[in-house]
Amino acid sequence: MLTRQTMGGLYALPPTPFTKSGEFDEDAFRHNCRVLIAAKVDAITITGSNGEFHTMPWDMLKDVIRVFVEECRGKVTAIAGCSGIHTEDAIMRTRYAMEQGADAVMNVSPYYIGLTQPELIAFWQDLAKACPHIGIVIYNNPSTAQLHTLPIYRELAKLPNLCGSKEGHNNFDLLTELLRDGRQSGLAYMTATEHTWFVPAMQLGSRGIFSMAAAVFPYHLKRLYRACKEGRWEDALAMQWRLSEGYHAMAGQPYMQQYNMMARFKAMCTAGGLLRCGKSRKPLISVTDEHQAMLNEFTRRNCADLIAAD
Repeated sequence: MLTRQTMGGLYALPPTPFTKSGEFDEDAFRHNCRVLIAAKVDAITITGSNGEFHTMPWDMLKDVIRVFVEECRGKVTAIAGCSGIHTEDAIMRTRYAMEQGADAVMNVSPYYIGLTQPELIAFWQDLAKACPHIGIVIYNNPSTAQLHTLPIYRELAKLPNLCGSKEGHNNFDLLTELLRDGRQSGLAYMTATEHTWFVPAMQLGSRGIFSMAAAVFPYHLKRLYRACKEGRWEDALAMQWRLSEGYHAMAGQPYMQQYNMMARFKAMCTAGGLLRCGKSRKPLISVTDEHQAMLNEFTRRNCADLIAAD
């Protein structure tokens, strides 16, 4: 079980592979978990936004979580996205992950309708009480749910199984405020805005980073994290700049702009050459085979240093 004391490190965020007919590709998923474990990431976090939890029926999501825990148990911290649209839904999903043996869940608050601050706090209290034997990581993502501010976190810090958060926003002032507060509360606040904030966040005392890029370039991200931990800040900044350059060049290819960001991310992971990412589920439209081949070739020619293993 993940705790606020043990939360920290490089947390990879891989996509979920599906077949052309939209079925869960279990073999590819197991392969991807093993690749990331071999790259020595500190945790694997699945079925968040880019993990396409929002496209899967519950029976399929259950299979993904079950297989995920089987692959990760005893090898790497396993965090499953179990977000629900209402309290009972989130409890049902989180309880399933708890019973399967996941170390933690990473959930957004109930989405679609905005909640008052008392409602938001009560939601997390209900979830923590109903699922006491699993770590809870708040996915602070105002693009899909609700922004959690310092006063909210201070109240939620009273929950014993609340570990911290994935800060998925562009409010650097808030992140700085949270990192300062975490020294007292013990909560682990970790940014997901890695391309620009990886090094600054680590310099400010963050215990780690949630990283989509770790699913594309896991060895480069592990080197970057190591440089930060060793205080080699000039090296770390150079690595971050190179990461930003390569990652955004891949995402910015003109033929990729017609696709949803989640389909683009899956294609980028495939182009990295390590993961088997398959297709996206409807309503998302997958990158065509032609465009995937073009991105693969671009990545091979322009990002070989980012892909290279240790």
